[in-house]
Amino acid sequence: MHRRGKAARHQGHKEARGCSDMETSLSLSEEDSPDEDETEDLDEDAAVEKKWNDLKQLSDATEEARLEKLLLKVTTGSAKEGVSKHQKTLQFLSQLLLISFTKSQKVSLLRDFVESEFFVIDGDSLMMTYVHETTLVPGQNLHFFYLVENFLFDLTEKKAKFVIIFFEDAESIWNQSPLYLSVRTALILHLQHNTKVPVLTNFSNCFDPKWKQFLNENHPYFVMISDKAFTNSWSGQYASGMFHIFMFHTLGNKINIVLSSGMSWDILRVYAYHICSKSIMRSKFKRYEVDLKVTHEWLVKVAPSIYNQVFLTPNKEKLAKQMQKEIQHSFSKLKDLWPQGSDISRILCVMSCSVALKMYAHELVMFGLPTKSGEGAKTQEERCSEQAIQSAADICRMYCLHVALLRNLPLSNRALKNDAPWTDFARRFLLLRRTAEYFILKKLQVTGWKIDMTYLSDLNDGCLLRTVAKLCSEKPRCTDTEHQLGSKIGDEYKHIWETFAKASPELNVGHAFPVTCTSMIFLKPAEPEAASRQKIPAIGLIPMKSTLVEEFIGDLLEQLPQLNSEDLEHEPQEKLKEFDEVLHWHSRKHIVSTLKDHYESMKEAMRDPKEWRKLLRHQQKLVAFERFYAESLDENAVVTIVTSPSVATSDSAKQQHQPRKGKSGKSAKKKSSELIIEAQGKKKKEEEERKAQERWSSLQDSIQWELSNDIDRGIKSLEKFLLNCASDNVKVTAEMEASKYCYKAWVEHCRSKGASRDVKIAVLLMRRIHSILNRHEVQLSPAVLNELARYLKNLGFLNLRDTVLQMIDPEQKQETKIKSTKDPKFPVGVGAARFQLQHMGPYLFREERKDPDPRVRHFIPDSWQRELLDAVDNNESAVIVAPTSSGKTYASYYCMEKVLRGSDTGILVYVSPTKALVNQVVATVYGRFTKSLPNGMVVCGYFTRDYHQHIHECQILVTVPQCLEILLLSPHLQDWVNRIQYVIFDEVHCLGGEIGAEVWEHLLALIRCPFLALSATISNPEDLTQWLRSVKMYWQRVENNSNIPASTKVPQKSKKSQKTEVPKSRQSFKVRLVTYEERYNDLEKFLCDFKNNECKLIPYHPCAALTVNHIQDYGIPSDLALTPSECLRFYDAMVFVFPKWPRAQEFEPEEYKSFKNKVIVRKSDVREYEADLKKEFVGWLKAGWKDKVEGVLLLLNPEAERTFQDSEKRNFPLLVETLQKMDLLPALFFAFDIELVESFAGELLMHLLEKEKSKKNSNDMKEKQKLENKLRKLSKHLEKEDTSTNLTRKQSEQLILYRTEYDTLEQKYRKLCELPPGCTFAETSTADEQFRNKIFFRMQKANLSRYFQAMFFRAIGCHHASLNNRVKQTVEMLFRRGYIKVVSSTSTLALGINMPCKTTVFLQDSVHLDSLSYRQMSGRAGRRGMDNLGNVIFLNVPLPKVQRLIKANVPQLKGQFPLNITFVLRLLLLAARADDKIDAQAKVLSVLQHSMMAFNQPKKQNIVKFYFLFSLQFLLREGYLDREGQPQGFAGLVMHIHYHEPANFVFIHFLVEGLLHKICQPLKRKSKLFSEDVMETLVLILANLFGRRYLPPCLEEAKLTFDQSKVFLDDLPDKFAASVQEYNKTAQALFGKFLLSTSNQASLEDEYKLPLSGTSFMGPKLREASAITRKLGKAVKCSAVSPFACLSGHSDLDLFVKNDIDPIILRTLGIHASNIPVLQLKCFDRQGRRMPLNAYALDFYKHGCLDALHLDNGLNRGDAFNLIKDFTLVIATISTSLEDLCDNEDDPVVLAFQQLHRNYRSKFENVWS
Repeated sequence: MHRRGKAARHQGHKEARGCSDMETSLSLSEEDSPDEDETEDLDEDAAVEKKWNDLKQLSDATEEARLEKLLLKVTTGSAKEGVSKHQKTLQFLSQLLLISFTKSQKVSLLRDFVESEFFVIDGDSLMMTYVHETTLVPGQNLHFFYLVENFLFDLTEKKAKFVIIFFEDAESIWNQSPLYLSVRTALILHLQHNTKVPVLTNFSNCFDPKWKQFLNENHPYFVMISDKAFTNSWSGQYASGMFHIFMFHTLGNKINIVLSSGMSWDILRVYAYHICSKSIMRSKFKRYEVDLKVTHEWLVKVAPSIYNQVFLTPNKEKLAKQMQKEIQHSFSKLKDLWPQGSDISRILCVMSCSVALKMYAHELVMFGLPTKSGEGAKTQEERCSEQAIQSAADICRMYCLHVALLRNLPLSNRALKNDAPWTDFARRFLLLRRTAEYFILKKLQVTGWKIDMTYLSDLNDGCLLRTVAKLCSEKPRCTDTEHQLGSKIGDEYKHIWETFAKASPELNVGHAFPVTCTSMIFLKPAEPEAASRQKIPAIGLIPMKSTLVEEFIGDLLEQLPQLNSEDLEHEPQEKLKEFDEVLHWHSRKHIVSTLKDHYESMKEAMRDPKEWRKLLRHQQKLVAFERFYAESLDENAVVTIVTSPSVATSDSAKQQHQPRKGKSGKSAKKKSSELIIEAQGKKKKEEEERKAQERWSSLQDSIQWELSNDIDRGIKSLEKFLLNCASDNVKVTAEMEASKYCYKAWVEHCRSKGASRDVKIAVLLMRRIHSILNRHEVQLSPAVLNELARYLKNLGFLNLRDTVLQMIDPEQKQETKIKSTKDPKFPVGVGAARFQLQHMGPYLFREERKDPDPRVRHFIPDSWQRELLDAVDNNESAVIVAPTSSGKTYASYYCMEKVLRGSDTGILVYVSPTKALVNQVVATVYGRFTKSLPNGMVVCGYFTRDYHQHIHECQILVTVPQCLEILLLSPHLQDWVNRIQYVIFDEVHCLGGEIGAEVWEHLLALIRCPFLALSATISNPEDLTQWLRSVKMYWQRVENNSNIPASTKVPQKSKKSQKTEVPKSRQSFKVRLVTYEERYNDLEKFLCDFKNNECKLIPYHPCAALTVNHIQDYGIPSDLALTPSECLRFYDAMVFVFPKWPRAQEFEPEEYKSFKNKVIVRKSDVREYEADLKKEFVGWLKAGWKDKVEGVLLLLNPEAERTFQDSEKRNFPLLVETLQKMDLLPALFFAFDIELVESFAGELLMHLLEKEKSKKNSNDMKEKQKLENKLRKLSKHLEKEDTSTNLTRKQSEQLILYRTEYDTLEQKYRKLCELPPGCTFAETSTADEQFRNKIFFRMQKANLSRYFQAMFFRAIGCHHASLNNRVKQTVEMLFRRGYIKVVSSTSTLALGINMPCKTTVFLQDSVHLDSLSYRQMSGRAGRRGMDNLGNVIFLNVPLPKVQRLIKANVPQLKGQFPLNITFVLRLLLLAARADDKIDAQAKVLSVLQHSMMAFNQPKKQNIVKFYFLFSLQFLLREGYLDREGQPQGFAGLVMHIHYHEPANFVFIHFLVEGLLHKICQPLKRKSKLFSEDVMETLVLILANLFGRRYLPPCLEEAKLTFDQSKVFLDDLPDKFAASVQEYNKTAQALFGKFLLSTSNQASLEDEYKLPLSGTSFMGPKLREASAITRKLGKAVKCSAVSPFACLSGHSDLDLFVKNDIDPIILRTLGIHASNIPVLQLKCFDRQGRRMPLNAYALDFYKHGCLDALHLDNGLNRGDAFNLIKDFTLVIATISTSLEDLCDNEDDPVVLAFQQLHRNYRSKFENVWS
């Protein structure tokens, strides 16, 4: 920064003093941050460096120190305990990963729209997650497969792209369990054969070179891995060690990981804990890579053998070899018996039973027991052995019968509960059979036998097998089993058993019947069930008297039981205080204030002159700042609005430009007045012509001199002249002059350079020729055309010369001497079309209309823009999808102008998704419009959750969706709502966003007026438009059915206002769809690489991102646009790869139909060429030329493909300096990590400071200090003299001397402060110093202001959400003014903010970098009217990720679940309290009937109806509604904290039960102060309710300690926990009934299918019922639980007792646990581990430090700031609402919350940064 010191700053303050009111004003109510400590005694550079070092130390050193401390601890601990080296490595690795887990963030994995992403799922982690699912009973294979498939299907439905990998070595994890080994092998086969999920099994482990190659080629988005092996003994630590090594290896290779535990879902997204690969982890991996590999090999080596669990004899190896022989023998035998193949379950049944029985016999022999005897009498040992084999055969029979039942029973008959354990004998034999099954499955992986793999997922059912054993044991020897089975099942069983007997003739197993031939007991007695089994509660509906309820769900009420009069007597009858919303949610101000109230307050203020001046002063400051901010947006109050309703219609505007016609339709005879006007116009035009000629004459010599000396500078001067010239003839003269000099320069260049020519000057010449022919064709004389033809001929474009000569009129051609056609003198060496494509792409003319539109003043709109204006003129709605910077926002401002001109009372609402965009739009409105309004009225107001101004007194309200929803649902604001004439939704694709998306749906359904919905990134706008049309059709029906149209309902005003009121024109209910796909500027992509201290930008062709498979599956993406040069390169690659391409000549640029002989190739011609090329290229695949397509794509790939596999590059200064040399600044550098954003700017600043030190003289500092001292003394003299009066002559002369000396010294000082060349990126000419000084004066109180000013003076800035508002606005204004050239930013500058630049750079890969954010950020590049081309650069983004980003589609919008209970209550408040009940009911019904999720889906709409019904019942039972639907009691407080449902209901429960009063005891009697213990207890309670941010479950198990924060939040006090349980019981009972009621809306057919493979388990319809099927038919009946979950014993009762119902609920309902208002006291992951709550809210209250929340609590600094801010607002809301509800102002709870609000707010303000 310019280091001017105190004395120099004094002068800067004097310059700014004239508008200090504006500078000192707040930015939209933001409060000042604490002043920065002044360090005047330090050199300013030293002070800046100190700040930088402090920030760097905070971010870098802490984690490194913690890791080194951990390493020391593990090393010393291991030495004491005598732990081996490998165990020590595993311990260290475990602790190291735990520290990285503390930084994990639970994020949406798919980022809403996952088209751009590809990730890896570790198969063993997937299996580990679901075999230990708490809802799964071990042995229920089909339920396990359902859980896995449901998870994968959910990912697939959300458009995820993933691959599952199974490492060979990882199989050893399961060695102790034959069950899991078998399931693992079956899972692999099932996924490979029955699904389309890619499964890879060809890697031995993560150290396999093939795995490394896979990562390099694909660079997955993340790898999903389990953090723990949930098994005992060996697997407990060592199996977890395998996962930990895999995790560390992944992080060490720059791949992020996601924990498979702790995941959650909703209708659109999947959330999980995401851990980023950081440089510190990569360095640690390099350090320990060899040790890790050795440890992994050791783990595989020491893994226990599977045979240890199976065989009891010492000689296990011999038995193992024998088992393999038996499997081979049985396999051969079965192939002979079933040569045609069979079903996998039958094959496995026969083979596994055969091998198991044989191995059992072998084992008996090894124990010394004979299995066969001669003809003589059998010994005791032989009889025991024979009996044992027969008992084993009985188990085989039962197993075969169970397999027959599996294939013939529907799932509903398999919902069994049998907890009886197997006897030791049966358990061991089944273990042996399971082991055989595992080895058989392994062998089937490589067989060529025809096997039906469909039922791999259902090989056995543990509960069914135990039930069969029980049924067969009920009667001795089961003699009538054959009769009980029936013919179909019996035949199936006999077929299986007979095959088994034939495959094992040596065992003599006997016949199929009876099933049990021995009397052995196979099951132990089951534990007795509890005496009283819980039953499903019977809940009747409380009747309501409400026309709204009757109209919406009247049909459902008849289907469900209602309470009778006797039952109603037992329901709570207490009538509570009715609620009406009159106060603002965060303050005690009236939110419902009318204009009349405002006028009264204005009159009151006018009576007090001091108060009136203060009010005016505040408004002046606000307007002054907004207009100052608008200056950087190039908005300068150019439109002064005068109310005139008739002006703003298109018809009147167009009529002004239409000629009069007579009755016959011919032009009428002109009147004398018209002739006079015409003559005056002609005279005026002649005068403009003369002035233009005179101006050209005066500037001609200087421009010619510049053209001859510096052609680039001369062209710029010429362009500036042409811009302001009004005469076409003069323009032609000037253009021809420039062409002549360009041609001369080209001739001189060719003569001096010879063959090695730079075509830059030829491009300048062609641009001038294009300009002349395109814009002035009418004015061209034959001589001019002949001259242009000469230029073209000498450039080598003979065909274009002929084209130009043909433009000469034939009559004139005879008079004109055509010069001879000799060979070109100075050709460019290529054809004309190729030259224009290769070198002139950015300058090609777009198809632009030339006819002006009277509605637009400053430019000529395109056709699609005119369609938008027509929609506004006709009061129509429109959905607009057009690229960034295409001009779609102009329609918004045209709409604003129309509303402002129409009346003084009409309102337009502009809805923005972010507060930053709100600030920008407000400034734009103030800068664009001025209007004289009645007292108290203003043009523009704003409303966000943090601040608001002039909500009810403005004509244009700029707000965020949540705040507009508050206004639309406020019952007493409906008169204000009815004045809304238009609503503009900016960035409407947020309708599909992660947070608050349902609010956008509500708004679009609530508004009656027309709207404009703008977006640049929607791939299914037709679907959105169809849904919106259905909403508008509803409103049309409502209006047609009402007596008074809603569009003409105007609230009654005073007589004065009625005189000026103009009736509104009737609105249209039409919704237009306007799409425009063409970006004004093309984008070129580059890959950035550093090599040999040099920064290289490698061009990246978009088609290189494609693959053959992608083209076959999806085609070439519609928005994958090519620049003209890329089109040419694409064609050349096609010709190179396929020289004999039949259509090559047709697509040759010189011969192509749209290019041939064209002097001016237009952008539309190139687009046509591009489309034909792409169509032809896709046709190659259809023609079978796949190898040619692959060749082209390979040829287009960049040469530096491997550079992205190196370590991370961070030479940021070199990158920026390279961009500066290439004239690619200004640039935005995007990163998603705040630390990287700040370090990028900091490193640049330090780099420039070092350069500055090296270039400056060491004596300069001393000289500066001397000058500072002198200037300081002189400034004091000047200040004294300024304040003095009646100066003597001598004093006056002395004052003049002081001023002269001051000016002289200041000039010297300024010169010393000037930055040397190369030490700044700024161009001082682009922003005047006064503008800059105003900005710096305004931000001087911001934290770290000197540090940031040092950046800004060197044209560097950074921008992220947690920065001080003034700093952010300074960056925005200086960047737009062109002073700042380099800005690093998070996504805060991506969404709609006007920050156009020349180049966009992506600094890192991230979980947040998806197709949507890529398009938004890259859309910043290319400033319309300033840049002909935009540039996108990727740094440290892996090449596979770049490819996926480029070829990904833009997002599709899908609906959310539209309701929650609090929203239902808000709707009922509107219906009950609104002044116009009919209108309010229509709005409520519009929201309820028009869910985007349920659009054209009647079953989904029925679910919404049921949810609404049971929400009403919940509100009735909890006392928030009475039976007439009137809100009462604590309804207001519940609604005010609706963001935190169900915590808001639980908080009220605490209030009602008096628990908070017991806590809130003052220090002394009659005191209003409370102890710190009371405050901390309240924060603990509130944090458990409103600060619920869960940590990974592994952290609590590790019992980590932290420096400043506690991190793990304590549980609620016991009485509060009991209250939560009571509340949950009520909610579960009611919504369990809801789930039962909606179960008939599920698709029964789909519920009986596995989601991903589609395998159906409905079961065949048996011809006859059998005894055994009737017994199995008595299984548990489940109507609302998944039939697959029923296999593990779950029933409808679980819906009333389980907190997490997601794994068991019917999946086709689309309902999740998050829709049920239950607050889990303790949250557990799916494996039963507790997930602790983050104690960030309580920790902050104790230490008040955001940095501690970042370091200890693992929160991103921006997230920490926003979370604490949100928590502060919750406390403020509760405090305000309690004051309103409680009549006793000295109530201890009210006082306690007031004190807590003050305390917490104070701590938050201290860190406001």
